[in-house]
Amino acid sequence: MKREITIREFVRDLLARIDEAKTIDCCKAELKTFAQLAEKKMPDEKITVEWQDRP
Repeated sequence: MKREITIREFVRDLLARIDEAKTIDCCKAELKTFAQLAEKKMPDEKITVEWQDRP
């Protein structure tokens, strides 16, 4: 079932899943949509990350 939710709702649910050590595989398409929106709306904002090189 598709439905429209706010970014706030999506992020809160995503963070809760991460905090509860639940899988986020269910949100793959939504994470891509969120990433595209973030790239469009906040392209020059900074974030601190633990960068890991790919093997």
